[in-house]
Amino acid sequence: MPSQSYTEEIAEVWNLVKETLKQKHTEATVNLWFGDLEILSFEDTSEDFEYEHDFTLIFGIPTPFKLKIIKDRYIDELQSEFCRLLGFEVHIELRLTGSATAQDQIKSVIGMELPQKKEASKGETTPSKLPEYNFEYTFENFIVGSTNKFAHAACMAVANKPANYESDMFSSSSYNPLFIYGNSGLGKTHLMYATINRMKEKHPDIKIIYTKGEDFTNQMIASLTNKTMNEFQNRYRKCDVLLIDDIQFIAGKTSTQEEFFHTFNALYEERKQIILTSDRPPKDIKTLEDRLISRFEWGLLADIEPPDLELRIAIIKKKAEQVNVVIPDEVLTFLGENLRSNIRQIEGAIKKLGALSFLEGKEITMELAQNCLTELLGGAEPVSVTVDKIFAAVNRKYGISRDALVSPKRSKDIAHARHTTVFLIRELTEMSYPSLAKIFERDHATIISSYNLVATRILNDPVYLSEITELKKEIAG
Repeated sequence: MPSQSYTEEIAEVWNLVKETLKQKHTEATVNLWFGDLEILSFEDTSEDFEYEHDFTLIFGIPTPFKLKIIKDRYIDELQSEFCRLLGFEVHIELRLTGSATAQDQIKSVIGMELPQKKEASKGETTPSKLPEYNFEYTFENFIVGSTNKFAHAACMAVANKPANYESDMFSSSSYNPLFIYGNSGLGKTHLMYATINRMKEKHPDIKIIYTKGEDFTNQMIASLTNKTMNEFQNRYRKCDVLLIDDIQFIAGKTSTQEEFFHTFNALYEERKQIILTSDRPPKDIKTLEDRLISRFEWGLLADIEPPDLELRIAIIKKKAEQVNVVIPDEVLTFLGENLRSNIRQIEGAIKKLGALSFLEGKEITMELAQNCLTELLGGAEPVSVTVDKIFAAVNRKYGISRDALVSPKRSKDIAHARHTTVFLIRELTEMSYPSLAKIFERDHATIISSYNLVATRILNDPVYLSEITELKKEIAG
């Protein structure tokens, strides 16, 4: 086991635990109750407990209120997650370290006051504050590939010269509004923060408001309750740049859409820059009013697609370097071939690999990576299983065994089945050509040639295209 005290290293495991908790609870819940917990120590206390490898993790908590809530509602779940990830028993202790009020803590997390009683001060709702770590998200550390380069370029253009903030004719008013869409975890928020940071760098006095679609609704409701709608409207309509993340959350909310419609018009007429993100294009957001759909499409629509294999490998390598995790090239390729969901999945895998490597005192190997992915994939089929299915399907179709396909034999029937197998593996798993070359014990160029032969033939041979299609359906189950 590692040395008795390694608080900095266990912080990586704590980050992974919080990511897991966000899958069971809302992100707001996790940020509220666990966001400012401080790791005081993580020490070997096996002599004091019945288990051979017990450790004690001590958290510092700033308020009695928060300590009571965590102890009553979440302590067992926290211990269970740490034990599951680390593979040994962990005892968690909570210690009071501060005296801030519960109201202060909630405000620090969600960026707004709780509604007050009428006799109290009305207070002022504020747009969501940028997280303290937002400086980490820049254009320089955003990894660009074929699936995101258009959105990246558009954000850079707007960040360098926002609409109506440059006196010359080259301001990017044609990119107003800028609407970025794509599935969760592909980098939309990173681009938002990068845009903000670049704008602040170039224009220190620029007035920027960043919030989320759901928070815009909550702030409007609070303003209505406190009778401060004038302040709310002035704040949003007097900024130079308005960025709203996950704008799809205002859909179906009649009053919110009405208010945002007027806010949008006021900003647009003043040629103020508007940047929006969503998980889908405007026309596909159900229950979004037509007049908003048309306005969202006035400017530039930029989509972000899931990263391809090469981009995934580049992202994994960069993320690993950022947390000082050394990953061999063959493991990088393996992770890139299997982690095909989103960037958050990739970040979770890197953190877990780093934690396992540290706790076991071992270098990251293919075996460690395979064990790590078994759980992270959440039951999804690993690439190795898909490859086995492809070999089996080809065997049933052409009567050629796996051994024959990877052998040096070059008879016409074996060559045909081999080309087909190479094509199916590449198409269904996005496995790299070097990895395919290892499976078939051939060189890189030969594998590329096999793939291209099939790709060309299916364009001109409908019968063969039908064969490939049926094989894909069979392999997919």
